[in-house]
Amino acid sequence: MTTSRFLHPLSPAGSSQRPFGHPPPNARESHKHEPCKVNITTQDITELRTLVQQARLGPVTFENSSRSDINTVFGMTRSWLSKAIEAWGSDDVFDCVPNFSAQVDHDDHSYSIHYMALFSKRPDALPLICLHGWPGCFLEYLPMAKLLQSKYTPESLPYHFIVPSLPGYTFSSGPPISKQDFSTYDVSCIFRNMFAQLGFDATGYVVSGGDIGSRVARALAVDDESCVGIHLNFCFDLPMHTFPRQNLSIDDIHRLDKLDTFISTGAGYAQMHATRAATIGLVLSSSPVALLAWIAEKFGTWTDKNTTPDTNTILTFVTLYWLTDTFPRSIYPYRTDFAPREDVPAHGDSVRWRIPDGKLFGFSHFPHEILPVPRAWVERTGSLTFWREHDAGGHFAALEVAQSLLRDLEVFIEEVKQNTFSK
Repeated sequence: MTTSRFLHPLSPAGSSQRPFGHPPPNARESHKHEPCKVNITTQDITELRTLVQQARLGPVTFENSSRSDINTVFGMTRSWLSKAIEAWGSDDVFDCVPNFSAQVDHDDHSYSIHYMALFSKRPDALPLICLHGWPGCFLEYLPMAKLLQSKYTPESLPYHFIVPSLPGYTFSSGPPISKQDFSTYDVSCIFRNMFAQLGFDATGYVVSGGDIGSRVARALAVDDESCVGIHLNFCFDLPMHTFPRQNLSIDDIHRLDKLDTFISTGAGYAQMHATRAATIGLVLSSSPVALLAWIAEKFGTWTDKNTTPDTNTILTFVTLYWLTDTFPRSIYPYRTDFAPREDVPAHGDSVRWRIPDGKLFGFSHFPHEILPVPRAWVERTGSLTFWREHDAGGHFAALEVAQSLLRDLEVFIEEVKQNTFSK
């Protein structure tokens, strides 16, 4: 088994001792955010290696027998999975990420929230919050962090770059086991409290998100006056499937054809997460190879074939999911996918979750998004002020085409600054 090097470009020094490692001076003294050193024990690594090496693959079948690709129309291929097992490693890969930890209270419960951050020393730095989804995590934004580190110094970085781990993901606390209705709305409340601890309620902040993170971002934009702008690269929930389709362009019709195909042939996993979360959680917690098959399939099919993450990167994501028991703790947002509630943030026509007029609202479209929607549909959810279309990239845009997404965000942030702070 070889070792993934995906995380090694970041410095292995303690978070608070590194460049970009100092929280802003207006952070609340009563809520210190501590550097979060990630410790993966030798026992954890040994167990993972043993389980991978002893895993039994099922027989070759018609459905899994494609030789060339990670997936067939029926899902994961046996040949890709077998090669990935041979390549799987896990030694010494998590110490070098700049991590922090915050204790946040919400609804009579205390949460430990992990986040990756590049803090600026500029007094006028505007915080940029980037929110991941499933089966992603904060690592989706590591390529963007590397771009920022190469482009700026702590003295010149125009914003604080913050990537929290959603509750239940990687090093963040999971939802309380006694709270059945824990949702992405609770996530937004927890994050709002955490951002206030960092002093962002005074400075304002911009939030960006894809997948599940896009719903959390929408809730923050709607409910938190300190959120001065929202940028999304995903904007679909099932009630939008009935939106009008008249007078659309050929490109929009093709996008909706792709959306319809995904709903009919690619959304089975979401039904499982929503209705049999206990079962699939227990199954995938029993074998790292099973977890790899379930997650790698998504990285293989939800991306642009020219920007699909390599095997080593996929293995790093799955290793982190396995070592932190992320999967069974992370699929709670799917409970409301097929049974929407007005109190849970969603994209669509709901007045409750419409982006407020006057708040800047941006969107970046990537051609291989699994649930692409026309611009007109996005505009029904708020007054869109920024729109960009790209020639490459898919569902994991921050991971696949980090430079393109970062360029959009930097332009959008400048528009926010001009609109909000130059008056």
